[in-house]
Amino acid sequence: MKKMVITFFCLLPLLLYGQEPLKPLGNRWIVKTNALSLIAKKPTISLERTFDNSFSLEASYTQGKFKNILFTDQYEYNGFLLRGKKYFANLDHEIIIPYAGIYVGNLHRSIQTSGESLDRVGFFGYPSRQFAGHSIRGGGSFGLSYFTTSRINVDVQTSLGYGRYLNLDWSDPNTYSGGYPDMQVWASIGYCF
Repeated sequence: MKKMVITFFCLLPLLLYGQEPLKPLGNRWIVKTNALSLIAKKPTISLERTFDNSFSLEASYTQGKFKNILFTDQYEYNGFLLRGKKYFANLDHEIIIPYAGIYVGNLHRSIQTSGESLDRVGFFGYPSRQFAGHSIRGGGSFGLSYFTTSRINVDVQTSLGYGRYLNLDWSDPNTYSGGYPDMQVWASIGYCF
């Protein structure tokens, strides 16, 4: 009986610590990565800071590389992104919180394609391209965020905006674009501390 009482008093602090109330989510740092970057074969890293219970600022480095996708032999990109988010509800644990935001950033894109005719006559096909360009981009975002009690953050969002090229590799005559629609889909997982 004496051993059981000593064991109980030794384990009591652990039991009481496990019942400690959760701290509010305001003024936290969140480190996360876009899980969809696994498709692009290069990681994306983000650092987000919540300033109060309804606003945050996120800085991200995005990169990716695709081969043989949508009539393109190789597509590579990398850039930085700064996103401000306004949450429609106070940040709390174990509820889905919708948010809207705006973003600005830069992007370097490189596209290489060997042209090909899709029929024997030559009416249907696509040209060869050797393209590289630096751009600035901006737009709006909408997403949902979820915080677990174990400090894990799951964040899904979609963004739509426009990118404008600052300089292009004009050595390719098939490069006529001055801008592009910028669409992003994120499924991020992270840890807040």
